[in-house]
Amino acid sequence: MPSHILVVSPHLDDAALSAGSRIHHLAAEGAEVTVFTMFAGIPPLPYSPIAEYFHYTWGLETEPMEHRREEDRKAMARLGATPLHGEFLDAVYRRRPDGGWLIDVDGPMVQGSEAVEPQLCDLLMRAVAELAERIQPDVVLTSAAVGNHIDHRRTRDAVVTALAGKVPVRCWEDLPYGLRGSDIPPLPDGRALLDPVTETAGEASWAAKYEAIECYRSQHSMLWPPDADFRDLFDAHATSHGGGTPAELFRPVGP
Repeated sequence: MPSHILVVSPHLDDAALSAGSRIHHLAAEGAEVTVFTMFAGIPPLPYSPIAEYFHYTWGLETEPMEHRREEDRKAMARLGATPLHGEFLDAVYRRRPDGGWLIDVDGPMVQGSEAVEPQLCDLLMRAVAELAERIQPDVVLTSAAVGNHIDHRRTRDAVVTALAGKVPVRCWEDLPYGLRGSDIPPLPDGRALLDPVTETAGEASWAAKYEAIECYRSQHSMLWPPDADFRDLFDAHATSHGGGTPAELFRPVGP
């Protein structure tokens, strides 16, 4: 059993949504699990129009990221993991080099390329490398970028570039994006995702995952239809992976 697991999550909910049962299972087996959320920085005013819209939808029009960090602390406590919050800003708070907002109100969250944020990509990679040097993880879990969200790609590529070949890296199926499709954008040059591995866990770990997801109440209206029970959606998807037994999906990173 690995003794220290580093989980690198794009946002304050992604790790629980996509790998919550695995995190709980590993922690319950005695592993020390650190969950580092990359884009958890506190944004300065003014906020972008799309960020203002999200804050209204979340019901968090004052100190939104402070509230979300507290949600994450409660969720990670339920999973038995230690949360670390990065200072990088979510895409909805970032600007392009010309001063315009990176994400427009009517624009997709998949827009943007490395050429738009070259310095950020280098900083993300350095942050991951420094954290791994300090923690010395046996395994690293992170996003596969299913759904092609810009922050998920940034996170995955930073982890793969900094750590692949030095420590085993496994990329989770991003949920709830994976409920709607399975397309994965290409990895950085020289790396690829290998065949998927299903990871099952007991009822206690699945219950802990769902309790952790409940902690992110501000995000629920953004993640699934208002009349949907996320447990039903996740159960159906998870059992399709595990042949009737709930499972989460991970893909090892290879050359």
